[in-house]
Amino acid sequence: MPLTLRTARVGDVARISKLHADLWRDSRAAFFDAEFIEDPLEAAMVAQWQELLRGRKRPGQVVVAMTGHQLEGFANAVLAAGTAQIDHLEVREKMRGRGIGRSLLGLLAQRMRQDGARAATLAVPAGAEGLARFAKRFGGILGPVVERERVGHPMPERSIAWADINRLIGACATS
Repeated sequence: MPLTLRTARVGDVARISKLHADLWRDSRAAFFDAEFIEDPLEAAMVAQWQELLRGRKRPGQVVVAMTGHQLEGFANAVLAAGTAQIDHLEVREKMRGRGIGRSLLGLLAQRMRQDGARAATLAVPAGAEGLARFAKRFGGILGPVVERERVGHPMPERSIAWADINRLIGACATS
């Protein structure tokens, strides 16, 4: 089936929440206690994505990658002071390496530019392998480790920054 990129809809909340929780159980389990990692994590994700897709308070975008009815990945950003703050870029593990993340990132950056973004940042887990390589490949600058609260839990993250969102868009088109 061909891959389709589109704007997320309220009807996507359950699929996004489930994939998000599943991916975080694999990649960020060390940050959660054993009781939270199961049902409470998924419930927290549902609440987060319902707020993002139903009750958007800040300007932003959420995009998804689909093969048929299967959610393969998603990305979201909010606009703050002319910067697209990309908070999540997630791709189903078995679909990684196929350019889905690059496609989501490029579409999201284009949409955020249309909304007025001139720069962009991408929040990423601090311990993720290949961050420096990713930042270099896409023309971004890797920032220091900072603690951020995610679903009520502290997590170390870094950000990749682009002073010009056009540079990110161009890198997504050619990478």
